[in-house]
Amino acid sequence: MEVISERKSQIMLMLAVGLVVTMDGLDGSIVNVALPSIASSFMIDTGTSSWVTVTYLMMIAGLLLVFSKLADRGLVKKILIVGLMMFLVFSLMCGLSTSYSMLLIGRIFQGIGAAMMAACAPLLCVRYLPVSMLGLGMSIVTLGASLGFALGPALGGVITEYLSWQWIFFINIPIGIAGIILVIYAIPKDSGYTKTYFDLSGAILMFIVIASGVFALERFSHAGLGDVQIIISLPICMVAFVLFIVWESRCKMPILNLKIFRMWRFDAVFIAFLSINIVYMGLLYLLPFYLNLEMGLDYARIGMYLFVPPVVTLLICIQVGRWSDLAGRRWFCVLACAALAILSFIYAFIDPKMGFAPLAVALVLMGLVWGLGGGPAASRIVETAGEKEKGTGSALMAVSGYLGGVLGTTFFSAFFLIVTDSGNTPFSEMSQSVFITGFHATMIMGAVLAIVAIMLSMIVNDDKKKVR
Repeated sequence: MEVISERKSQIMLMLAVGLVVTMDGLDGSIVNVALPSIASSFMIDTGTSSWVTVTYLMMIAGLLLVFSKLADRGLVKKILIVGLMMFLVFSLMCGLSTSYSMLLIGRIFQGIGAAMMAACAPLLCVRYLPVSMLGLGMSIVTLGASLGFALGPALGGVITEYLSWQWIFFINIPIGIAGIILVIYAIPKDSGYTKTYFDLSGAILMFIVIASGVFALERFSHAGLGDVQIIISLPICMVAFVLFIVWESRCKMPILNLKIFRMWRFDAVFIAFLSINIVYMGLLYLLPFYLNLEMGLDYARIGMYLFVPPVVTLLICIQVGRWSDLAGRRWFCVLACAALAILSFIYAFIDPKMGFAPLAVALVLMGLVWGLGGGPAASRIVETAGEKEKGTGSALMAVSGYLGGVLGTTFFSAFFLIVTDSGNTPFSEMSQSVFITGFHATMIMGAVLAIVAIMLSMIVNDDKKKVR
C-alpha cells in the first residue's frame, strides 16, 4: 500500500509540474499574436506594443535564478503558490486594463509570478523524485513547455479573432485556480528551511545584468545596433556583469556559485543544451515566414503545421525519459542533436517546388529533438552540477532554455539581415528569392551549431552511479 501511495504522489507531483510549465509556455507565446490588436486598442505603434512581451520576459530572465535559490532553501511550495496567485491576479489586471500603462504594470507582476513558477517546476522534480525518475520528470517539464509554446500562437489567434485580446489573459484564471488546488494537494509541505544569509547584492546585480542584456538583445532584433536604447542598456549590462563576477567571487554564500563553471563536464552539457535551444528557437522564428512567403500558407494552416512537433514530442518523451533513467542519457542527447542537425540541413536546401514531403520530415525531426533530448539533456545539467549544487543546476537549466530562446531569435534574425542585406525591410515586402537565400544560409549556421552540440554531448559519459 505504501508503494502505491508513493507512486500516486509522484504522478500527482508530475501532473502539477506539467500544468505549471504548460501555463508558463502558453503565456510566453500567446501574447505575440495579439500585439497588433493591443496596439490598435491603445492607439500605439508596433514598437511600443512590443513592451508587452519585453517586460514580461525581462522579469522572468532577471528573477528566475533568485527565486530558484530561495525555493531551494526549503520554500519551493510556498513560492510556487505565491507565483501562481500573482500570475492569476495580474492576468486579471491585464485583461481589465483600461490604459497601456496599466497593462504594462500587470505584465511586469505577471512576469514575476511566471519567474516563480519557472524556478520551482524543475526543482520539484529534483527535490521530490528519486534519481531513477529524474529523466521522466524533466521530460514532463519539456513536454509541458513544448505544448504550451505550440498552443499559444494558435489559441491566441482564435481568441483574438473571435473574442478579444483581453481573453488571452482571462483564460489564465481558471487554469491558475486549478493549478493552485493541484499544487496544494500534490506537493509535499515545505520543510528544512533555516533563515540564513541571502546574497541580496548579488541578486540585484544579476537582475541588472540579465534584464539589461535581454532588453538589449530584444531591441537589437527589432532596431539594430545603433538604437539609442541599446547604446544605454549594453554598457549597463557589461559594468554590472563585471561587478557581479567580482562580488560573487568574494561572497561566502553567493547566489550563484561560479565554481560550478570550473567543471568541464557541466560546461559541456550546459553549452550543448543552450545550443539546442538557440538553434531550435531561431529556426522556429524564421519558419513561419518561410511557410507564409514561400509556400503561401495562411496563419491558420501555419499553426496546424507547427503543432506537429509537440505532438511527436508528446508521443515519445515520457517513454524516452523512463529509458534514459535506466539506460543512460548520453546517446539520447546525441540523437536529439543529430536530429537537429539533419533538420537544419533539410531547411538549408528546401524549396517549395519539392512539395510538402521534406517539410513533413523536418517537422517530425523537430518533435524528435525534444522528444529524445528534452528530459535527458536537462537531467544531465542537474546531475553534472553535483549533489550540493542540484538546485543551481536546475535553475541554470531553466535559464539556459529561456536565454537560448532570446539568443536564437536575435542571432538568427541578425544573421539573416546580414546575409540578405535587407536592413529594416519588412518580411512581407521581401522578394521570395532574397528571403530563400537568407533562410538557407541561416539554416546552415544552425546546422553547424547543432554539430557542436553533438560533439559536446558525446564527450561527457554518463555517471553510472546515477543510472539505475
